[in-house]
Amino acid sequence: MLQSMHFSRMALSVAMLAMAVFVSASSAKADSVTLNLNTGSTLPSGNYGTLALVLNGSGGIDVTVSLLNGAKIIKGGQDCSICFDSNLSVLPTIGANNFGAEPYSLISPSPGTLHADGFGDFEYGVNYTGGTGGGCTTCLSTVTFTVTDAAGFASVFDLIHNSMGGISVPFAIDVVTANGATGFIGGTLLAAPTPEPATLILLGSGLFGVAGAIRWRFRNGSN
Repeated sequence: MLQSMHFSRMALSVAMLAMAVFVSASSAKADSVTLNLNTGSTLPSGNYGTLALVLNGSGGIDVTVSLLNGAKIIKGGQDCSICFDSNLSVLPTIGANNFGAEPYSLISPSPGTLHADGFGDFEYGVNYTGGTGGGCTTCLSTVTFTVTDAAGFASVFDLIHNSMGGISVPFAIDVVTANGATGFIGGTLLAAPTPEPATLILLGSGLFGVAGAIRWRFRNGSN
């Protein structure tokens, strides 16, 4: 009797865990990653904020740059205000939209060579359109936009690829600090991507299988 109660409780616990995994899968983001903006070139290294990438339901990648302590995103004379790469073997022709009223825009949809002081060359970039040479009449501390590709991106890591020819980082941001210092900061990986729903569903299926095996063993063992 005690053994049957033990197996029954074990099967119930595993089944409940499997159900929780399935519920989590339905609400999980496809995948996401956060970069810590902490690596300086002409500016000293420190905590300048974060850059978050999220794969949305349309195959685009939502990008959010959030700076701290009054720092803002400018165009100080280099080739890009927000510089990045793609690791796809055939470089895509991208789009960047959903800026809203923000004074920022994509430089060019085709991959090129964009230089960011201290961090080498990048393939793509977004520019502050409100002024050049470090002017900052309308520049912002937080900028959000969506990077798109006609074929759709499969993962946020399609936009994680290190620069060439300088300090290797996947993103570099041209900033002015609250005290007026200007320069580029680079992003390093801070958090691992969240699990994809398909991964969670496979895990949940496996747990349901374990629960079924426990119930089968209990029933056959009790006959």
